[in-house]
Amino acid sequence: MLLSHIVLIVILAGVCIPYLALADTSPIFPTNKLTIAEGAGFLAFLNPNGGTELLRQSRVIAGASPWIHCSVSVNNVQYSLDSDQVHRIGDKTTVERYDTERCGVRVKNLQKALEASWTLYGTDQAGQDKTGILEVTVTSIKFIDELNVTVSGSASTATVNCPDKDGSRYCRIIDADQVVSESCTKTVDLTQQISHFWCHTMFWGAMTERITKINLIVQEDDRDVKATVVETEDHIVLSCQYRSTVSLCRALSETDNRQYLLLDGHLSGRYSAYNTKISTGLCSLEIKKPLTPADVGVWRIYQQLNPTDYTGCVFDVKSKRLAKARQLIRTRGPAAKSNRLELAATDIEIFHDPRSSSATVTELTCAVPYEMDYCYLSGPTAGDYAPQRFDRLKSLGLCRFVVTNITSGVWACGINDLDGAEDHLTYYNVSVYQQPGRAVTEQLTASSGDREQRLLCRTILDLPIDICRFVDPSGEVHGVSNQIKPSTDARYRYYGKGLREGECGLEIVELQDKDFGRWKCAFKVRGREYEISMDIVEEAMSVGAIIGISIAATIGLGIIGIFAYRKLNRRYTGPTYTVSSSMANVSTASHQS
Repeated sequence: MLLSHIVLIVILAGVCIPYLALADTSPIFPTNKLTIAEGAGFLAFLNPNGGTELLRQSRVIAGASPWIHCSVSVNNVQYSLDSDQVHRIGDKTTVERYDTERCGVRVKNLQKALEASWTLYGTDQAGQDKTGILEVTVTSIKFIDELNVTVSGSASTATVNCPDKDGSRYCRIIDADQVVSESCTKTVDLTQQISHFWCHTMFWGAMTERITKINLIVQEDDRDVKATVVETEDHIVLSCQYRSTVSLCRALSETDNRQYLLLDGHLSGRYSAYNTKISTGLCSLEIKKPLTPADVGVWRIYQQLNPTDYTGCVFDVKSKRLAKARQLIRTRGPAAKSNRLELAATDIEIFHDPRSSSATVTELTCAVPYEMDYCYLSGPTAGDYAPQRFDRLKSLGLCRFVVTNITSGVWACGINDLDGAEDHLTYYNVSVYQQPGRAVTEQLTASSGDREQRLLCRTILDLPIDICRFVDPSGEVHGVSNQIKPSTDARYRYYGKGLREGECGLEIVELQDKDFGRWKCAFKVRGREYEISMDIVEEAMSVGAIIGISIAATIGLGIIGIFAYRKLNRRYTGPTYTVSSSMANVSTASHQS
């Protein structure tokens, strides 16, 4: 009896193994991999023909189902789907057949414990076995109405992610300008402190959208970069530690504008990329002692995020250092402030053509050898300007402003460090020109016959000149260029550094009377022509010459007067009078004929 049971088990095992081994793999509708929210439901069925079609009707017996057997297996437990029986798995999940035409399953209230491979088995009317495996992932969804996301101020962009985006069936993101992105993620530029987005998400088994408001907050964090200076007996090491990894670091000396790329292991003369570890965001420059004059001054270690965006650390290297190895901390307070680099005024020339409708954009940058706490820009009119990307540039000791249609006058950049003492100011003398050039020689005073007399006008910002001409007082035009060699008998020739350097000048070989009067310097820049007036005036008699002539005339008149007097005196001798000292009121005169 026992032997017969063993033989029966062996026979049954032999039947089951071929069934599993010989079953054809079939695709599953809607997918072979499904991510579903916990508590939601799903449906799936075997679909040998692909798409959403049923089995071919030629294989279906009239009045019967295309399938003669159907079941599903989950967690090593098999459930029959041949009838309308509802199976309960655990306390909440129920499983039932899809319908009478398809070999499939309807699952309701799915729980996390049933995250597994669900296997559908089916046998069609032709006796062929089909099997399909559905990988089910269950995600726990928290329906949050509002979500705050904080990103570092050192980043130029950020990614907005819908909550549980990997488990969603569909997402769309709408920004504050009502721009719709049909995606679960969106990359945005960080242009303001707080940005708002609304994420609309659909999940398997849900018939309504879940809406989550995402507040993207840019956090200013001084710890994004940290500057340290370490000195040994032989070296000084400048280090800039970033919060995240970096792609490439640069070290720039403000003293002589030298620049080094910092990659771990690089060595260039007295400088090396000591302990630079790009993978951990550490950039270091090692300078060998003794320091040279070129080593002393401001150094900046930075990474370039894009052509106009930097972030990094600033260092002020002094000529005298302590010999003992230690970490240096910059001293703050009044004594430290008194030794800081004084900011010099800067002259700025701006060209704004009134004929153009385009705005003029001017960039002003203040630089100091220490980390800033705040900065601002004040112009001739009331109101201050906020700096650009200050959260990144302040640790570099840089403060950058962008001013649209700047006006002439004195502008001041105010800077303060973490000590919070009085502001340090640097000034800009801004001159806005309505022409891209100005007269260097506004008036030339000379005399007829003077040789090699010169008139010069030049462009601002060293803009190159396309054509240079001078119009004389009679209206005659004289074209000149440093590319043209004048003839030997020419009275006019080019003067200046060259048209490409922005100088339009005229040299008159010998002044003539017709050269005195109003001249015009006419030049063409960027496709437009401009004129600047200048004068050649005749030199008047000098004061010294007038005084000399007056003295000579006076002397001459004196000589003539003496000569005339002597000549007259020889012709006539008048009476002689004598006054006695003892008789003041009595005259005793004698008359001689």
